[in-house]
Amino acid sequence: METLEDLVVHHQEPLFAFLYRMCGETNLAEELMQETFVRAFEAAKRYRPEAAIRTWLFSIAANLVRDRWRRRARRGEDLPLDDLVIASPATAEEDALRLISYEAVRSALPLLPVEQRTALILRYYHDLSYDEIAHVLACPIGTVRSRIHNGLARLKRLLVSNEVIAP
Repeated sequence: METLEDLVVHHQEPLFAFLYRMCGETNLAEELMQETFVRAFEAAKRYRPEAAIRTWLFSIAANLVRDRWRRRARRGEDLPLDDLVIASPATAEEDALRLISYEAVRSALPLLPVEQRTALILRYYHDLSYDEIAHVLACPIGTVRSRIHNGLARLKRLLVSNEVIAP
């Protein structure tokens, strides 16, 4: 197991990005990231290297997000999703088109069921393999494939039908 400093240095950026994309609030993502590291160190003795530490951390973080969503849903609070970080393309025209696309996807993500949204974010924003996603979500690979397939299909329907309202 890495030291606390090594763990934070190597994993804080992808972990924060995942949490931010999942919950859409900077402060909440930072809070959940800290809680993820705390829980990881509390459970360090139980860690089994069957999966990469990154996968294990995403697992802890995904569980924290689900718990937070459940608490918010019980209280009737909104689940916001702020802007995603966008890599700059080569030209201004490409930049504008990409921004429109990202804005549409950003607006559509919260409309997906949590399981589909989580699988899509882990796959397409964090490049986790289906095996890693299955480990994070504690479900079979077939379920991961189904969630990604159905999530993409639903996302496409939302984008094509213009149900997504741009901010």
